[in-house]
Amino acid sequence: KNLRDWLHHVTTNENDTQILSFFQTRALPNIDVMVPYDGASIQACKTNGGDTDAILSSCLMKNSTKTYMETYNCEPTTHPKPQSWAWRAKKQIYRPAFVLNHFVHYSVATRQIIDRPDLESLRFIERQPFERRVNETSEGYLLHSKSTLPEMTANWHSKCPLKATSRSIKGCNVGMPSSNMLGVDNVMSEESEFIDSANLVSAKYDSNCYPHLRVKRLVLSLEEAMKRLSSV
Repeated sequence: KNLRDWLHHVTTNENDTQILSFFQTRALPNIDVMVPYDGASIQACKTNGGDTDAILSSCLMKNSTKTYMETYNCEPTTHPKPQSWAWRAKKQIYRPAFVLNHFVHYSVATRQIIDRPDLESLRFIERQPFERRVNETSEGYLLHSKSTLPEMTANWHSKCPLKATSRSIKGCNVGMPSSNMLGVDNVMSEESEFIDSANLVSAKYDSNCYPHLRVKRLVLSLEEAMKRLSSV
């Protein structure tokens, strides 16, 4: 089922639903597809001096030959995403006739202001049944591929804990993918296509994110589509 079919299903079967909210967790860039920073020297990052091995570089950047989808296919949490904080930067699909103004992440100015001006406005959310959360395990999920700038990866060697060191991973801004992948209906999968390898940069480090099996397969479709477009 694609997005259009799903939205048609919701529209047909949920007359009151006006806003669909995707909870958000910022994806981490997978270190195994990143490259050493080779831009102009900045305070946090010096040029790599000819190093081509990511593990030798103090700062990393996105590989220009890789898509954002592949680079950021590393989710910091399993699904469903945490109720307590993942709502803060949620993204939404909404009916324009109901949402009068949309402020960045939140549909706070809706028809309710006109239809029910006596009601107190809730903070950052619309009352049920007008807004509902999208079910990440059965409907869809948001992969938030916001860029991690090279300076945010500075000194990643010291900030990302090696395996069996019991150090915190909070300061590690690059993704160390788990060999367990988020699969269909949130089933953790250890398929042979993504078993951890000693040759990967991440192999020596504690994992801090989970790749999506579905996204991994969609990357190939995206690359094929981009090749077709470039040949036109």
